[in-house]
Amino acid sequence: MKNALAVAVAALTVTATPAGAQSSSPSSEPGRLELGIGAVWIGRASLGSRDANETTGTGGTFRLFSSSTELASVAGLEGRVTVVVTPRFEAEAFASYTKPQLQTRVDSDAESSNAPLTISGTILQFAIGGAALWYPPLPRFEGRARVFVRGGAGYLRQLENDGTLIVTGRVYEAGAGVKLLLVSRETGWWKGIGARVDARAVVRQKGVAFDNRARVSPAAGASLFLRF
Repeated sequence: MKNALAVAVAALTVTATPAGAQSSSPSSEPGRLELGIGAVWIGRASLGSRDANETTGTGGTFRLFSSSTELASVAGLEGRVTVVVTPRFEAEAFASYTKPQLQTRVDSDAESSNAPLTISGTILQFAIGGAALWYPPLPRFEGRARVFVRGGAGYLRQLENDGTLIVTGRVYEAGAGVKLLLVSRETGWWKGIGARVDARAVVRQKGVAFDNRARVSPAAGASLFLRF
């Protein structure tokens, strides 16, 4: 009985060690190239406020009205191409397309009784850039889900008035998320199918704004990916 127990313990140790390593090691992920597409939501961003003043006959100023402008929250499309660099690092190129509303609220209009009123227009917004993903040494959830930390930067292009006015800027992103591998295989032209969700802070600079200050908005994304 002692010999049989010793053999059983040894067998469990041999079989359990690779399983434990597989649950915490990222090197078991199939494929080295990943294509993903999904939805992205970006929260509102305040673009500042201005007063419209006129000069009086005595040289003073009289406020005609005040205004405040914001870029409304919006949902859109996002795609990415990801390359595995090391077991814990990945590099990706991303692109997104959204159509937020540019809204200006007019208050305290001295010449009209219609205030407050809101004037809005649609902005075509494109962002393209690169990012890096890092997988911290955390245990996997159910052996398939991995937590990642992400940071990136890109080019921002916004079109107003049906494309007649074009402004550009910069975009920075930082956040974290989870990748879940749904299906994997060793052979065939594709190696895995999975889902990804993340939350991030999006910083937009320049573009449709009164100044060059950076504006921070919350954002979230959900997508499916295919690994090769």
